[in-house]
Amino acid sequence: MPGELRHTKQKQAILEALDRLDHPTATEVYEYVRKCNPFLSRGTVFRVLGAFAESGRVRKVTLAGSDARFDKTLAAHGHGRCRVCGGVYDVFLPDFASLASNAICSGFHAERCEVEFYGICNDCAKKNMCESTNIT
Repeated sequence: MPGELRHTKQKQAILEALDRLDHPTATEVYEYVRKCNPFLSRGTVFRVLGAFAESGRVRKVTLAGSDARFDKTLAAHGHGRCRVCGGVYDVFLPDFASLASNAICSGFHAERCEVEFYGICNDCAKKNMCESTNIT
């Protein structure tokens, strides 16, 4: 199959890192795989991630003020970023796929889009609630 990537141990290690890490940057993937693969170079990790994104095996996500991140979830969705901890979360909207068809009707043919929500994740909201109720 044209454009298909040859399976190697290095690529498998990078895929496993993507399974374990949530929306990691290339540097985060590199640091993760280096623990078990000390001879795997930064350049190799960055090239493989780029090839995965180009082939459609992962989604490269560009969020404002952040390095590119990689997401194995390929279904149409947006992302939420916590303003407290910086975590990135998948946000699924019922009519997300219809956004592209509406763009075409408006005279613009969308190839992809990034939707980013800002707010606070559940863990940080709970922590903030607990901290604000403690009287010192």
